[in-house]
Amino acid sequence: MLCDDCKKRAATIFFKEVLPGKVVELHLCDECASKRGLVMHKKMSPIELLQKLLKERSSQDEKVICPTCCLSLAEFKRRGRFGCSSCVSTFRQYINNLIKKLHQSDRHIGRKPGHGQKRAFEVLRLREELKQALAREAYEEAAEIRDKLRNYGVSDAE
Repeated sequence: MLCDDCKKRAATIFFKEVLPGKVVELHLCDECASKRGLVMHKKMSPIELLQKLLKERSSQDEKVICPTCCLSLAEFKRRGRFGCSSCVSTFRQYINNLIKKLHQSDRHIGRKPGHGQKRAFEVLRLREELKQALAREAYEEAAEIRDKLRNYGVSDAE
């Protein structure tokens, strides 16, 4: 495929921009791309790109460190064990994301929840939805959720 600008050299850079209502595609040679400011600093194979991304992620994991025992998130991932009780709060976000990924939820409702447990879980779920609706400033939705909570016999103070 030839370069869209010069129509002489082979296109080596394929640029696609999605704009509202249209898609712009450019096929450029290295020279025309550099004239437009679309300079590729170094050509990377997909494997090199993945290695770079993984290295950056692991370096970010090294920055999260427990203040009590100095265990890094990367070391916790490697060992699979906490170093102390403070690690739980330090790595809470990672742990919650992992649990959600594994179990599709971060709430344990038991093996066979009874009627009371179902009600309690529903109240917890509605309270969480209410918080989210208020955070989004969706007050009509929040009022509906509040009314559902009242149907469960939960007052605003609870």
